[in-house]
Amino acid sequence: MRMKPASVLIPLIMLAFLATVTALAYPRLSVEHGDACRSCHINPAGGGARTEFGNYTTALNELTFPQTKAAIIKRYRKPRIADNLILGFDTRHLLYQNGRIFRMQTDAYLTIEPFKQMYYHMRLGESGISESYALLTFKDEKYSLQAGRFYPSFGLHNDDHQALTRARSGIGPNQYLDGIALSVEQYGVNVSAESFYQGQRGIYGLHAYRSGTVASLGYLAGGSLRLSEEIGGSNGQFPTARAIFGGLSFDRFTALGELDFNGKHSDTVIAYGALYGRIQYGLWLVGEYNFFDGDRHLASGVDEFVRLSAEIYPISFVELRPSLTYYTRGYRDNQHDWFLQLHFGY
Repeated sequence: MRMKPASVLIPLIMLAFLATVTALAYPRLSVEHGDACRSCHINPAGGGARTEFGNYTTALNELTFPQTKAAIIKRYRKPRIADNLILGFDTRHLLYQNGRIFRMQTDAYLTIEPFKQMYYHMRLGESGISESYALLTFKDEKYSLQAGRFYPSFGLHNDDHQALTRARSGIGPNQYLDGIALSVEQYGVNVSAESFYQGQRGIYGLHAYRSGTVASLGYLAGGSLRLSEEIGGSNGQFPTARAIFGGLSFDRFTALGELDFNGKHSDTVIAYGALYGRIQYGLWLVGEYNFFDGDRHLASGVDEFVRLSAEIYPISFVELRPSLTYYTRGYRDNQHDWFLQLHFGY
């Protein structure tokens, strides 16, 4: 396949430009601080409801404009409203350029701690309870056993629902499964082994990563493996998949990347790259690159797009994210669209 020059130059030029000014997607916090995702999330594998530490250090101290932080810090309330009860929520809406509004998420979180280091967590949305699991932790939460209905671990846990590493890998925003997971942290390496049951199909996952710092650099490196039983020659919504991912951070700049190979013979290739740069706390610029090839033969056609965004946190727990998407290859080649994401999270 002979590629159009513009389809190559546009994403390269944009990403090169953004390398000088770019920002914040939530997986980057693990890279910046060299810390595990479980430090800020109740789920040991990361994502979803935040811990008290995550809400305070991230939402209040890092995401908010310094000027407004000074004005609201005395009004801050911890999510733990009793010794054994923690509350939280996430709601996201998209406003498109044609005026259409799309609801991405409306969830409330409830976490009960009946005994020390034992939790029961659930996520309640408009369609009912989507996530519900018990979590038992040991030895300063370095070991944990999780059972119930929760989100499978795979890749970067990218917060962008439209990223091709999520949308084309069978790990969309509402794919909660019944299963059990064992998580271990040893020598800085975090490992989660999971087993799920979907209908009559078994799905088995292994997710491992290490985050840390070397001098003034923060880093993240990891990989995921998912095996899915075939029934009638099909793996259903969760194909067998492999992923490698990682990131580097220095001062105000952070880069993340993920490469997925889906299918029994790794026929499908999906790539994601992001560059982040902090203008000041409360304001970041973001550049993302998405690539999808369904059968590893470019001649058969691919999907590709670049997204430019700003992340603005005027006050704690409120995010405005205007984004402009350029489709550089695929069925929407040379088209673009704009949307504004409004996110309240606590």
